Amino acid sequence: MPNYGKPTYPITVDGNGREQVEAHLTYFDGSYWMHAATWGCGGSLILFTPIDSIGYKDNYPDAPTYPPGDYGDDGNCGIKSYSSPDLVNWTLRDFYQPDFTVANVTKPVVRFSNATGEYVMFMGGNGQGNFFYATSTSPAGPWSNPPSIMEGSKITHDFDIAVGPDGTHYILTDPFTSGFLSSDVNVPPVWDIYVQQLAPNLTSTVNSSFTLVRSAQQVRDMGLTLEACGFFYHDAHWYLTFGKTCRNCAGYIYYMYADNPLGPYIDGGFISLDGCGGQNKGANVLPSANGPVVLAGNLGYKTGPDNLVIGGKVYHADNQQAASSTFFFPLKFNADHTIKNMTCPALAQVPLVAGVPSPDDPVPYQLDCRVRNWQTVIQMFEEPKAATELQFPVWQRTDNLGPTSNAGPVLNGPLNVTVGFDDGDFSSFVWAASNVSWAPSKIFVDVAGRMISSIKLDTNATNGCYGTLAQPNKDSDGSYGVIVQGRLKTSPLAQLYVYQY
Repeated sequence: MPNYGKPTYPITVDGNGREQVEAHLTYFDGSYWMHAATWGCGGSLILFTPIDSIGYKDNYPDAPTYPPGDYGDDGNCGIKSYSSPDLVNWTLRDFYQPDFTVANVTKPVVRFSNATGEYVMFMGGNGQGNFFYATSTSPAGPWSNPPSIMEGSKITHDFDIAVGPDGTHYILTDPFTSGFLSSDVNVPPVWDIYVQQLAPNLTSTVNSSFTLVRSAQQVRDMGLTLEACGFFYHDAHWYLTFGKTCRNCAGYIYYMYADNPLGPYIDGGFISLDGCGGQNKGANVLPSANGPVVLAGNLGYKTGPDNLVIGGKVYHADNQQAASSTFFFPLKFNADHTIKNMTCPALAQVPLVAGVPSPDDPVPYQLDCRVRNWQTVIQMFEEPKAATELQFPVWQRTDNLGPTSNAGPVLNGPLNVTVGFDDGDFSSFVWAASNVSWAPSKIFVDVAGRMISSIKLDTNATNGCYGTLAQPNKDSDGSYGVIVQGRLKTSPLAQLYVYQY
């Protein structure tokens, strides 16, 4: 797997981290929308995939358990809805936390039913084979709670929903059927692949309109394992995209296409051999001044460029679900309707709808988790800053102990923030670990209009780190770095991201 380096992390317009795990994009009512799963309440999904193995046992170890009070049994804590005028500046509009009995709903996809005049949010299930949906009169919510169970068969696990030119909706699924073609636990499962038409209200399938695109055995015979699917309509053709079967790993992206949603489908081959460092995550069709644009979703589960070596096996690094993200790559097509290979650009330009000016490029914020019991993060200012209130995002992560475990769901010590002033005085503030999210979220420090000369973060926790967001150094009037055993090690190209002084 190529090393694509440390990924950037997105924020909202109010300075909080933008949680966009398993995110999906749409365009409704003159705005872009993003609906995404959130894991900030404890979502360190410690599940690693060995580079030298694609074994089922390695890919599906037991997830860590969390104490009562955390939302869900593996850290998923709901779905967030964001809106944007330009795909860069996003505002949080709704935080949907379904009833606890159907927790762990993930992979949200929103579609509009012309028959009912309502928006329908489709969600993965709770591990019991169910598939859920909620409804709302707005893509911003509020969404019906508890979610309802969708009517139909073969609709669970990974999915995506395509919309045809006449408004008819079709759902692609790779349900848990015929999956275990070998008794060897080191052989990954392979799923049957189905396409079905949805009823006009979008809450059930049309039983007479479905097709088995590929059986699990056919997929196995192709030398593939396919899941993490995407589905879209483009230029009179229907496309299915897949990643390989694993839990959050970099892998190939394979596709099929047809001129009818129910097939037969032609194998198109590989769009990417390494998934651009992530796993395939759905397809997003958006309008533009020059026609529809298709964005491939990519689950950027890997939040660091380094790897972990345990027992001679190399594992992908820092698989912290709460700090992971979804990236989007524009797909390009050949004249014969086949898809061109993905090039994995660091920054992609997406054509916008008519009349929307191009926004400035997003700032490349990066996650910096270096606040430890032996290491202090500090931002110093050569020219003191006048401030009424400091606002900046912080987060936490416990240490990885192995491919299936971590050092608990929360840090065992608080986060301390010390603000230094130009007169030599200082003020200290403390946050309990239970009040710090696993995803970057702002804290507020009242400094009463004084001139600040430094911001220092430290902890006595021994089982992990607290993190900040770093941005490119634009002030050039201070130093950002860490203090270890009394010595300052600066990061000259970076500075602490502070939303408000």
